[in-house]
Amino acid sequence: MSPWRLRQIALRINQGAIIAYPTDTIWGFGCHPLIPSAISRIQHLKRRQPNKGLILLSSTLEFCKPYIDPEVWHDQRERIATAQHKPVTWLVKAQHDCPKWLTGQYDTIAIRITKRSHIHHLCQAIKAPLVSTSANLSGHTTVRSSLLAHKNFQNSVDFIIEGFATAAQQASEIRELSTGKVLRA
Repeated sequence: MSPWRLRQIALRINQGAIIAYPTDTIWGFGCHPLIPSAISRIQHLKRRQPNKGLILLSSTLEFCKPYIDPEVWHDQRERIATAQHKPVTWLVKAQHDCPKWLTGQYDTIAIRITKRSHIHHLCQAIKAPLVSTSANLSGHTTVRSSLLAHKNFQNSVDFIIEGFATAAQQASEIRELSTGKVLRA
């Protein structure tokens, strides 16, 4: 998929479109993090409870700054942005006015930085991170290819991003930023 096509899809994401896309780990559903109707569509599609938080996936930490507590941003942002040997989702203290549709019942926001080119193009075009949650019904197996994404979700999402492979076949490690504790390996 060309950068031009990704920019066209990004314009629609800014208008509330949802996508199925290969992330740096597994296939995910994504949308703009500040469009509640798009978040709601993803939660309905997944049959996911709104009290669960969502991940922000970005090509740069700068796009995540509005969601992160200022003290954490000042003191620990390098730790979040530092490349790891495998993808890591950091649970970071959220900004006090971070939308509850992103944090769920928690006071943290989940953030993962990736260098994947298609995600970079989308984030640059929308000037924001993407919401990322696994492309599946809650509790079911995650989609593992564009073929399965089309088969299972082509009538439920606005776009399926093709032409890029996932970097892994398992979800990211999840760590608490404040303690370094690994919650999911």
